[in-house]
Amino acid sequence: MEVARRILIINGKGGCGKTTIATNLAATLAAGGESIALIDHDHQASAADWVDLRSPKLPRIHLVPAHQMASAYPNHALHLPMSQRAHRVVIDAASAVHHGNMETLLRQADVLLIPIMPSSIDTRAVSKFVTDLLTHKAYRKRPLPLGIIANRVQPGSQAEEKLDHFLRCLDVPNVARFADLPAYCDAAEQGGGIVDIAKTDVELEEAAEWRRLARWIDEQPGLTTMRRANPLRASIKERVAAQRVG
Repeated sequence: MEVARRILIINGKGGCGKTTIATNLAATLAAGGESIALIDHDHQASAADWVDLRSPKLPRIHLVPAHQMASAYPNHALHLPMSQRAHRVVIDAASAVHHGNMETLLRQADVLLIPIMPSSIDTRAVSKFVTDLLTHKAYRKRPLPLGIIANRVQPGSQAEEKLDHFLRCLDVPNVARFADLPAYCDAAEQGGGIVDIAKTDVELEEAAEWRRLARWIDEQPGLTTMRRANPLRASIKERVAAQRVG
């Protein structure tokens, strides 16, 4: 039986469109005929709300509401969709990720995606976050495929030029670029992704970029014999530890 590939959407800064990336990636993979689990770590539960809005006419996406599961773990049924039926697991990390919980998150993942917005604040934050990530002992021990996603980009803008310069200097591949389109809001209101509603040439090209990202993910090498962490168990351990600290 194929082991589900786990894709972690992560950033050290909030407001980068992380949930938009996670939900649209889940929608793209589901549209391709795969069984998809979406793990929502964020207390704002935006990904969970998105799944609630999803039309039954669209391919089903199995929600794992990790943000509220610390006391619910004994119910084995909660992670059945992920462990037994999902071909891919998309993990929407919390709105801000810090060095202290990086190891727990890395143990959940096979592929890492870091969204970045075209602003000087975001590039500085991502530069620091990538440095922390690449030098973290857990990443050095088990390096993972890593890609940057340029998000909400206005083609031809000065901000895009500055972002391109930053990405050329960053020693991490830019694996996808998505525009700032109203269609993303329209799709989100229906619990869908842009691949579900694309009609115009611009929207269809955007949907094609999502499918290119999905292919890049599938092309990355998977884990072999090393022991794999259960993403649900890891997320619960992280929440319990945070509650103890609090």
